Amino acid sequence: MGFQEIEAKELYDVQSRILVDVRSPGEFAEGSIPGSVNVPLFTNEERAYIGTVYKQESPAAARRLAMLTVSPKIPQIVEQMEALMKQGEIVVFCWRGGMRSYAACTFMQLLKYPVKRLRGGYRAYRQLVLEQLDLYKGLPSPPIVLHGMTGVGKTRLLLMLKERGHQVLDLEQMANHRGSVFGWIGLGKPNNQKMFDSFLWESVREFDPSRPIFMEAESRRIGHSVMPQWLEQDKIHGVHVLVEAGLEHRVERLMDDYLAQHDPALLKKELGDALQSIQKRIPRVQLLELQALLESHAYAQFCGQLLELYYDPKYLHKLTSYKSEMLNIDADDLDRAVLRLEVLADQVMREREKGEIMS
Repeated sequence: MGFQEIEAKELYDVQSRILVDVRSPGEFAEGSIPGSVNVPLFTNEERAYIGTVYKQESPAAARRLAMLTVSPKIPQIVEQMEALMKQGEIVVFCWRGGMRSYAACTFMQLLKYPVKRLRGGYRAYRQLVLEQLDLYKGLPSPPIVLHGMTGVGKTRLLLMLKERGHQVLDLEQMANHRGSVFGWIGLGKPNNQKMFDSFLWESVREFDPSRPIFMEAESRRIGHSVMPQWLEQDKIHGVHVLVEAGLEHRVERLMDDYLAQHDPALLKKELGDALQSIQKRIPRVQLLELQALLESHAYAQFCGQLLELYYDPKYLHKLTSYKSEMLNIDADDLDRAVLRLEVLADQVMREREKGEIMS
């Protein structure tokens, strides 16, 4: 074997690594190492057929079929790898470090290209993530937890803080879901638990304990994903901030989130499906009004009424479960709100340092 194999925990020692997942597109979509590039040896249909031959005929027949299937693709696969090599050092993996990653590395090794192979494949990486998340007792520094009604701009504030170099734990981005019944609209399919865990681990392992972490006060379940119990406890015991904004600003931000680059016909259907899922919780008269607004494409009025009828009362009830004192921040002007959060972050770390000295 002319290529090097590395363990999952050694991935982070490879500088400028380019992760190449050679599994089928379907497997890749189900879950992969964050940042990976898919260079599949087989299509979904080819993989399924080879699997059928393996079960119904023999492993040898399946291996022969796999070789015949991939052989015409070798030049294309190598070209894709060559292009990726210009960006960094290639690490190839498949499901469990089997024949697919071995074959891809062999193609490259025959041309004397230096590549690495992940021993144990994606399964080994997944096991590492679960083990490490299970070992965590909490975040390395105190979280500043943003609360606020739907549309006040919590996610935008996190993005702005991240752009300014602050540590941010964006759980909605990791779940690809905004954490509400309308949370998936405009985002596509929510991430599964595998991808959420991977994004969480990749973020947490990079955090600097000398700096605070900003996060949103999400429910433990976000879309299809569930945050670990230790993170839920960190959220509860963090520094709590209530972000507030006027209804007009909130509706405008929701319109941007839901309508930006979104197909109008698909948006109408998705809003209708979401409304149907909560229709039993809305009085019939108001429900008919909302349906009429949707039919007439009056989306701004629809969002405003939905906030007042459903989201705001629900959120105010949820807010009573937090017993901690909260700092209020006006987010009508998001730039000013970010500055106030930065001042708060400095105060939090100074108080933490003072407490450590006193102890």
